[in-house]
Amino acid sequence: MQQNFIFIQSANLNELSLDSMLRSSLLSPQVVKQAETFSLNKQKQFIACRYLLAELLNEHFSITALPNIKTIENGRPQFEKSNLPDFNISHSGDFVAVAITTIGKIGLDIEFDRPRKNIAAIAKQFFSEQENNWLSQQKDTLAAFWKLWTLRESALKLYGKGVWQMREMAIMMPEQQVNAKFATGFYLHHQKVEQIYLSICCDLPIYSILVN
Repeated sequence: MQQNFIFIQSANLNELSLDSMLRSSLLSPQVVKQAETFSLNKQKQFIACRYLLAELLNEHFSITALPNIKTIENGRPQFEKSNLPDFNISHSGDFVAVAITTIGKIGLDIEFDRPRKNIAAIAKQFFSEQENNWLSQQKDTLAAFWKLWTLRESALKLYGKGVWQMREMAIMMPEQQVNAKFATGFYLHHQKVEQIYLSICCDLPIYSILVN
């Protein structure tokens, strides 16, 4: 069986040069032209995500230019050609991240490490009883909340589902096993990378993860 390798690239937008990315041969004129329709802040975020994706493709798949991307259900992006690897994009604050997988599909979610008001109320609204019980037992409630939140978001993004369907799933903690009405294949991973909480979810078992 082919093994599932995950490659992730994250960056702080403040440390990236928009001009340098726009001049990169990895990005097509069409992508640059599309970026020009956005505001300056949105433009940098858009270009950065596609530049990081192009870098991953170039480094790990020997693809020299970013292929065409289309948008499907609930705004989920994917390559137009079905033989290309699946990917997912996330951003929070000044941080962006891109994940790509060698086989199967992937969902990615990041959250910048910041305070969150009304954690208990939000958890009660969206999380299952078991998740709320686990959350109440954790010493670092904020970190535990962001772990659950990003794991859930990555699972939803894997299958192109909306936030309103968050109540249709439950994560068994600490095993990180998912029960959901909309799918059965969930393989999760979570870690903190400097100032961001990062979670991925795949529909096939994960063999290896490389985070830059």
